Formats: sequence, structure tokens, C-alpha cells
Amino acid sequence: MTTRAAIALALVTSISAGVAQAEVAQPTIDAVSTLWQTQHKALDAHDIDGVMATYADSDDIMLMGTGPGEHWVGKAEVRDAYAHFVENFDANTMEVQCGEGAGSSRGDVVWLTAVCHFSDQQKDVKRKYVANLSAVLLKEGSGWRFHTIHFSHLIGSGEAEQQNAPK
Repeated sequence: MTTRAAIALALVTSISAGVAQAEVAQPTIDAVSTLWQTQHKALDAHDIDGVMATYADSDDIMLMGTGPGEHWVGKAEVRDAYAHFVENFDANTMEVQCGEGAGSSRGDVVWLTAVCHFSDQQKDVKRKYVANLSAVLLKEGSGWRFHTIHFSHLIGSGEAEQQNAPK
């Protein structure tokens, strides 16, 4: 797994900031925020079943990264991607802070974007990174579930991290 692919694990965690800034009903914002928190806790704990429970009950769910090969479609592929992502950090070390973003909803669909700052650790190595994220959620029954998540992480000098750092 590439570093960019490992970021997907953390990226699908705390995007409620983007939805909260949109013209979306408060109960929807609250539900999406709760779903993000649930997924974040499951990811941080390496609980793949918990992560998958936040996805829609559909055979065409999708997770997509930035580079070639970072495109997983269907429950089996998405589950496998997360199983590999959690190999890249120690459980209970991931922290996420999302800032700028936007979102909207129409009927039973919500879409959102966010810029998120992450930190985690593997053994004694700590890392920090910034990633862009977008997601599409579907309403299922009385709740919301992820259908599609896309993450993007710039690999390079780190200047993008400094420019978008939380104040």
C-alpha cells in the first residue's frame, strides 16, 4: 500500500465540518457528523466491521485515492483496502481535524468536501499529513451511510501542509 492509500483510512473520518457549512437541515448535519465519528472510532480501533457498517448496503460502494490502483469498488474490495490501511498505523493513535469544506443535500443524497489534518503513529514513528476528501452519502431507512469516498493527498515538499495548517 502506498502512503496515499494509507491516508484513506484516516480520511474517511471527520468531514462533518464541510456539511455543517452548507445549507443542510440540522438533523442531517448531526446524523452525518455522528456517522463520521462512528467511522473514525472504528478506523482508529482497527475495527473493519465497524468501518463497513458505515457504508451503504449496496454492491457498488466505492473508495478512491489519488494514484493508479487506488480505486476499490464493492464491499469485498473496500473491506480489503481498509484491512491493508490499518497495517500502516497503530490502533488508537489517529487524530483528525477537518476545516475548510462544503456540502449540500438533495433528497436522500448528501455530498461534501473537506480539508483534513491527520496525525497517527506506527511504533515510535509519528506522522502528520493533510488530505482533501469528498464523499457521497445515501439515506438508508432513518440514517445516512457512505456510498463513495474519495481522498487526495499531495506527496512532496510539505508546503501544502504548512499553507493549510490549522490556526
